Amino acid sequence: MVRWCVFWVPILLAACGGQGHDSSGPTWAQHVAPLVHRSCAPCHRPGQPAPFALLTYDDARKKSRQIAEVTNQRVMPPWLMVHGDFADDRRLTAAEIALLQDWVAAGSPRGDASQEPAPPQWSADWQLGEPDLVLQLAEPFPVPASGPNLFRNFVVPVALERLRHVEAVEIRPQSPAVHHVVLAVDATSSCRQLDAADPVPGFPGMVAGAALPPDGHFLGWTPGKRVRREPPGMAWRLRPGDDLVLQLHMVPTGKVEHVRPSIGLYFTDQPTTIEPFPLALFSEQIDIAAGDADFVLRDQITLPVPVVLHRVYPHAHYLGRRLRAWIRLPDGAERDLFRIDAWDFDWQDDYEFAQPVELPAGTTLGIEYHYDNSAGNPSNPHRPPVRVRFGQASEDEMGTLTLMVTTEPGRHRLQLAAAVWQHDCTKCPRDAGLWRKLASVQRELGQDREALASLAAAMERAPDHAETHYELGMCHERASRFDAAERAYRAALRAAPDHGGSNLQLGGLLARAGQTEAALACFELALQSLPNLPLLHCNLGTAWFVKGDLAAAESRYRRALALDDRYVNAWFLFGRLLAAQGRRDPARSALQRALQLAPGHPGAQAALRELGG
Repeated sequence: MVRWCVFWVPILLAACGGQGHDSSGPTWAQHVAPLVHRSCAPCHRPGQPAPFALLTYDDARKKSRQIAEVTNQRVMPPWLMVHGDFADDRRLTAAEIALLQDWVAAGSPRGDASQEPAPPQWSADWQLGEPDLVLQLAEPFPVPASGPNLFRNFVVPVALERLRHVEAVEIRPQSPAVHHVVLAVDATSSCRQLDAADPVPGFPGMVAGAALPPDGHFLGWTPGKRVRREPPGMAWRLRPGDDLVLQLHMVPTGKVEHVRPSIGLYFTDQPTTIEPFPLALFSEQIDIAAGDADFVLRDQITLPVPVVLHRVYPHAHYLGRRLRAWIRLPDGAERDLFRIDAWDFDWQDDYEFAQPVELPAGTTLGIEYHYDNSAGNPSNPHRPPVRVRFGQASEDEMGTLTLMVTTEPGRHRLQLAAAVWQHDCTKCPRDAGLWRKLASVQRELGQDREALASLAAAMERAPDHAETHYELGMCHERASRFDAAERAYRAALRAAPDHGGSNLQLGGLLARAGQTEAALACFELALQSLPNLPLLHCNLGTAWFVKGDLAAAESRYRRALALDDRYVNAWFLFGRLLAAQGRRDPARSALQRALQLAPGHPGAQAALRELGG
């Protein structure tokens, strides 16, 4: 059975705030109507996903016993958290629930109709006003009248001419068949290939291909979700060529529904300076015997650096019953971060803390999830129960907690990433990709020996994988072992001739060696899989500059700056190119922009001196 949302805005009634209602008992006109209008009607109204309206007395009277039952059971409003201080908390107070119970027990009296408040009116406009860009699925997707729930991913191309910073996004599902939506960004175009390979629009599954949360942000829609602008500096970046990927959970409603969501994007000129890090606690050690009523999953990690915690996204499937996350501070003090005593797969959501939580270095974060694979679990999809293991399908089981945290950029962020990947490698030691991620961060930290050891582990598990050879080349190149780096990149290209990163880096080595033609060939090959990488366009511009084709060079520099208008080296090289063309004023502007972004840039300062200012 599909359960629909009753959205509760945390505004307390005077009758529930200590004054009480009159001796004749609660009535719709005086006591219940304001609560229903504020707490239920935002979803229970025409055009919203709830299956019936709750605007008038007749609406509420017909559903009064159901309202009393689901609110008393705390099924409605759908807010899973029972512990934790989160924004937009939808829980009803005990006094509000008691008022509804008393009203129904008294026969749901109307009271004085002349005192009834008018049903609220909602604007059909977007929550934050007209978006800067509105996108929509290319065509509606038909959801059958009956059958199983559907998880499907839809690619939405974005036509941008330059890098944009997105401070807010609103998703409008436009159909009661949409249960919830997750939004991600694909910078690789690979989701288009998955879409094209499927005979109908989109592609199935709970994993959206290579699409990722942009800059670590949790984006999506659930009934009643408010839209907020990100704080200054925390907008996420959307680049030309990026695709949005909408993962829709759709449910049959009893008639064929044609689903075609809209996406509204709000841009800001404030550049991204704070990039959240998506820290995930999880375990794949899930093997729940049929009948096991209390299988427990645990994971924990100790933070090497201080972080600020903004949001959490707990996730399990149908067997999940009780979910808890906790923190242990360096002084040994321990407390719950959140607790869900009655997990419901159908109402999963992400949760934003009312106030960001500051956690010092040395804090341990942990999860403890309980699963019930017995016949007594009403959400168990198997009758009778069967053995359930880890997996991505909805009838498999999972246990994750993704935390949106921020920390100081640079070394602190790298140290956090290294700790996370190291922890993940201990849990999934056969995963070559995790070892490569760890090696990449260790390389950035200057830990050459550790990076090579991690790559050896990756090579043992995936000796012919292009990514492993590519990362080995990056390690050698960072340590100025250029011959070894070239051999590694060529090994990667033997495994995957179209590997973009290896073609890019090999091209750079060849350009450094003066082999401009060969470098250009590598860069052009890299462009096929990395069409939106500013560094690649900048390198192509420099190669054409060296060859003397200034028009081709200018085109590539302009493209690099469209993709990232804060790319210091591109501004510097573009300024040099304009100076070489005799375009002194535009050259001076470009070089000044480089200095604005990187005060003291020696190349830009020298070039400006040559221009006389």
